[in-house]
Amino acid sequence: MAWVAYIGGKRESRRLMGDHILTQMDIQEGKMYPDATVTATWTIDLHFPDKKNSLYFPDEEFFAGTKHIRVAPYTIPYRSLYSRNINNLFMAGRNISTTHVAFGSTRVMRTCGMMGEVVGMAASIAKKYQSSPRGVYEKYLSEFMRMIKD
Repeated sequence: MAWVAYIGGKRESRRLMGDHILTQMDIQEGKMYPDATVTATWTIDLHFPDKKNSLYFPDEEFFAGTKHIRVAPYTIPYRSLYSRNINNLFMAGRNISTTHVAFGSTRVMRTCGMMGEVVGMAASIAKKYQSSPRGVYEKYLSEFMRMIKD
């Protein structure tokens, strides 16, 4: 292993960037993208240190409060599932291109699992045409979207 989070159980650590960075507004507005791969519905689920808990558990910041922001169904675009600067890197699960707040909705297991399936389909098209992840978007998007719908 080259790197491990220094705080066990942390929800996120690195921020990977794709051609599209999914944002809070994308989610709250229920945007539907032409390269929509996964439909998600989980609230934007933000955790933060709760001052009240700090009174009872000093220096134990992992005791957190939670805020849920309701959302309409929204889609995760394929462009958030590959790297914008590493030519052959697909991303799925907790490692997609989102802002911190948007990640509060995309990070749940069922959504992460669907992203894994989608990236597998995209990888099969990339292999078939000896293409990159971005090449799938630029040249083979219609075939990819048909594969997702079938």
